[in-house]
Amino acid sequence: MASLNAGPEYYSAEGRYQSAKTRENKLLALKDMLKFAPKHKGSQSILMEIKKKISALRDEEKIEKKKKAGKKGSGDFIKKQGAAQISIVGIVNSGKSCLFNRLCNLKTPSSEVQFETQEAVPGMMDYEKIQFQFLDLPSITDQNKAKYFAVARMSDLCIVVLDPLQDLYPQKKFFEELAAKKMYLVSKKAILAVEYGDPQYDAYSDEDLEFIKKAIKSNLNLIRIYTKSPRGEIDKDKPFVMLYGSNVSDIAKQIHKDLYTNLKYARVWGSAKFSGQQVSGDFILKDGDVVELHMK
Repeated sequence: MASLNAGPEYYSAEGRYQSAKTRENKLLALKDMLKFAPKHKGSQSILMEIKKKISALRDEEKIEKKKKAGKKGSGDFIKKQGAAQISIVGIVNSGKSCLFNRLCNLKTPSSEVQFETQEAVPGMMDYEKIQFQFLDLPSITDQNKAKYFAVARMSDLCIVVLDPLQDLYPQKKFFEELAAKKMYLVSKKAILAVEYGDPQYDAYSDEDLEFIKKAIKSNLNLIRIYTKSPRGEIDKDKPFVMLYGSNVSDIAKQIHKDLYTNLKYARVWGSAKFSGQQVSGDFILKDGDVVELHMK
């Protein structure tokens, strides 16, 4: 930086800034330069230059903190997206990533290398117009057990992948004991996905995948409800995903609280006795029903 004809304190700070190797030391030196620099009209441009350098270093520090926070969060708890979050769990080399890739149509690493998946990897699947989020979890180790079970516990469902190239009984027993202790499944169910063939080489057939997808939807007790306007328009692309047993009032509440509060009646196509039957708010809906809501 240019000379200011300043005192020795300023030039000492300037020397420390030029030789500093870390961001922290550079910031300390710049702050001292700003403190000891003469404050007059002729020094304004250099004072502004010092302030810009301080600001740039602080911005770098903020960006680095955000990156660290994001990296930490990505491997621990991942925000739920879609209708349900499903964890894929299993022992080492059971083929979790293979199943994850097929379900989500992705190409994350999947090979014979042990512990290849180091942290939870998210992916999405659209099945029968329902969005499911999958988490490909690392293999269980003594070091990651606590975090592993915490992530699985937060999920709506777990798919337990068993390695057919190893004895299935101890694998099943291991996960059944965990479920009994409620260490990760709590009261939620798990699907056992047993592969046929070599799990490392895309062993899942289309029939296998369809069976697993149907099991997922069935275990989560989800139904799709379509809405219809009085003009006859039906949105078939984006159904509302509800829990089995939901009624007309539930779908009204999910759409808007005013619609729920002022609901007069609804017309239902599908599970009703006849098409367009007029029903009240407590009418239980079934998968694929079309609902036309009317306000008071």
